[in-house]
Amino acid sequence: MKELIKALNAAKQDMGTLKNNARNGHFNSDYATLDEVIRVAEPALTKHGIEIVETPQADVIDGVLYQFQQLDIYHVDSGECKSSRIALIARDPSNPQQLKSARTYSRRQLWESACSLSPSDDDGNAASQDTSKAQPAQDPLALLKPHEAAIIALAASKGTIITAVHELPAKWLQSPQKLIAAAQEYAAKNTVTKEVAK
Repeated sequence: MKELIKALNAAKQDMGTLKNNARNGHFNSDYATLDEVIRVAEPALTKHGIEIVETPQADVIDGVLYQFQQLDIYHVDSGECKSSRIALIARDPSNPQQLKSARTYSRRQLWESACSLSPSDDDGNAASQDTSKAQPAQDPLALLKPHEAAIIALAASKGTIITAVHELPAKWLQSPQKLIAAAQEYAAKNTVTKEVAK
C-alpha cells in the first residue's frame, strides 16, 4: 500500500479547491455536486498514476436484496488497491429515482472521502460571525430524516426500537451529525436492515 499512499498524497497536493456549486432548497444549504468533486480530483489522480473504478454492487442476505456502491483506488504502476463501500439508503429501494439519488449521494461521499476533499467551510464562516448574523441551527430531525432507515437500524442494534427518527430519545438528538456518521458506518458494515413495518 506504500506506493498508493505516496501517489495519493502527491495527488492531493495538486487538487484545487472544492466549491459548493449547488443548493439544497429542502435543507437551505449549499453543497458540492459529484461533478464538481470529480472535476477537482480526477486530473490530479490521473497525473500521479491513480485510477478510480466505481462499481454498483448487490448482495442477497436472508432473501433480501441490498445494494451498495464501491469505489476502488488503484495505483497503476504497483497494482496496489484500496477499496471503500457504502450501503445505498433509499426510503423505497424499488423507486428508480430514489435509488439513483442514493447512488449519486454515495458516490460523492466515497470520492470526497477517498481524496480527503471537503467543500468551502460554511460552518467555519458561520461560527466566525457575530451571533446576530449567524444562521439559526437546523432542526435535528430534518437533518436525520434522509438517513432514517440507517438510524432505525443503528438504534435497534443498541436496543432502542423506533419506527421513525422523531421517536428517538432526546439525548440522541444532541449531536445529529455524529449520529448520522455512526448510522452510515453501521449500515455499511452490517448492510441495510429490512424496513420496519409501518
